[in-house]
Amino acid sequence: MHFQGVLFDMDGLLLDTEQLVVGSILEVGRSMGFTDLEPSVHRMIGLRVAQSSEILRQGLAGRVDLATFQKACDSLIAARVEQGIPVKPGAIELLQRLEAKEIPCAVATSTATETAEKHLEMAGLRHYFRSVTGGDMVRHAKPSPEIYLLAAETIGVSANESAAFEDSEPGVRAAHAAGACVVQIPDLVPPSENLRALGHTIAPSLLHGAVSIGLIEG
Repeated sequence: MHFQGVLFDMDGLLLDTEQLVVGSILEVGRSMGFTDLEPSVHRMIGLRVAQSSEILRQGLAGRVDLATFQKACDSLIAARVEQGIPVKPGAIELLQRLEAKEIPCAVATSTATETAEKHLEMAGLRHYFRSVTGGDMVRHAKPSPEIYLLAAETIGVSANESAAFEDSEPGVRAAHAAGACVVQIPDLVPPSENLRALGHTIAPSLLHGAVSIGLIEG
């Protein structure tokens, strides 16, 4: 298949920020004596702030005020981000190869657009993308296909003519519902059996995934 465009999630796929965020939240939790937050934090991956905040509130179970906890987490995360945002293996090589092939690329992330723009700039990746569509630009969050349909539109292609790279279940379901050819590169949470039933491509790295769907040559 000749792909007209390529759509990328950001956190946990291009940027190794899921590890940073999850580690920070768990560290704050441990500092307050909470050692049972990991299942809740993993459920937050790939979701918008409002959704993840509700999951976190449930996980905290009234043991501490949510706003107080989030303020501590945000402070720690911001400090770590300022030290540098690591890029996932193969991301730069894949983006360079797509640029050489003149295939337009876009980001479709649950992260707010302004934050996504900043993080991509900090990581040195922003110039590879014709557009960045954040979670604040759509009404319905992943797993709704809305963000992928919009991201494809911003670069003048159809989602069903595009490849989409994701790491999380909500993102995979969103891209699949939009009609894209989906490649999942699992990060912190392995794909469930129900997710595998979609029949999408699951690969150990961005480059492996791109080769497996014929986007680039091996």
